[in-house]
Amino acid sequence: MDTESAFMVKYDTVGKSIGVLRLQNGRDNLVDDAVFMDLPQLKQWLYHNPFKGLIITGNGRNFSKGANVDRIRMYKDTPKILEKQLNEGKKILSCLEALPLVTVAAIEGACFGAGLEIALSCNYRVAAESALFSFPEVTLGLLPGFGGTVRLPKLIGPREARRLILSGDMITARQAVGLGLADELTEKKEAFSKAVELIEGLTDNCSPSQIKYLYDSMDQSGAGCWPMYEKESSYFAKLLKTMDR
Repeated sequence: MDTESAFMVKYDTVGKSIGVLRLQNGRDNLVDDAVFMDLPQLKQWLYHNPFKGLIITGNGRNFSKGANVDRIRMYKDTPKILEKQLNEGKKILSCLEALPLVTVAAIEGACFGAGLEIALSCNYRVAAESALFSFPEVTLGLLPGFGGTVRLPKLIGPREARRLILSGDMITARQAVGLGLADELTEKKEAFSKAVELIEGLTDNCSPSQIKYLYDSMDQSGAGCWPMYEKESSYFAKLLKTMDR
C-alpha cells in the first residue's frame, strides 16, 4: 500500500483499483482549514492512478468532528478572509463530487459539521452502526458553511434538511439511513471494508474508461450550484461577526 501525506489527508490505495483519502488530524480529525488538502496534488495523484473508486474515511475512531471552532473564531475581525477560504475549500469538494469514479465515504464515529460536508461530496456513504451525524453550527450562531446547505437538501429534500440543520440535533447511523443521508449500515469497524465491497461490486464489470465516460455523461460537476455555494460562504462570514454574542 502506497502512502503519501499532505495537509490533513493521507493518500493510500487498496489494490490497484481503489484510492483512499484518510482524514487525519488528532483524535477528532478536526478540519483546521477549509483548504484541507492540496487540490493540484490530488489531481496529479489521480492522473497517475486510473482508479475505479475512491474511499474517504477518517484515521482512528472518528470520521471528523468538523471544523476547528477555535480557528474559526480567529477570523471574527476578518470574516472576508474566511469567506474566501471557504470558497477555495468548496472547490476541493466540488472536484471530489465531480470525479469520474465511484466515491464512498466510510464513516465510523463522529461525522459532524465540515466532516459531514466532506462526506456529502461522495456518491455514497457507508456508516458503522455506532456512527453519529450532526450539523452543530446553529449552536454557535452559525450555519453550515462548507456546502451543507446546498448538498443536504439535494440529497434528503429541503424539509428534512431544514430540520437537521436548524435543530443541530445528533442522529444515529440508523436514522441517517432512514433519511437517505447514509446508504448502507454496517457493524462497528466494518465501514471501510464495506466501502471496498461496494466499489468492487459496482465496478467489477467495468473498466476505468467505462466508468469515466458514464460519469461524464451523467454530469456530476454540480457547476450550476456554484452561486449558491458562494452565497452560503457570504452568510457564514456575516454570522461570524456576531458569533457567541
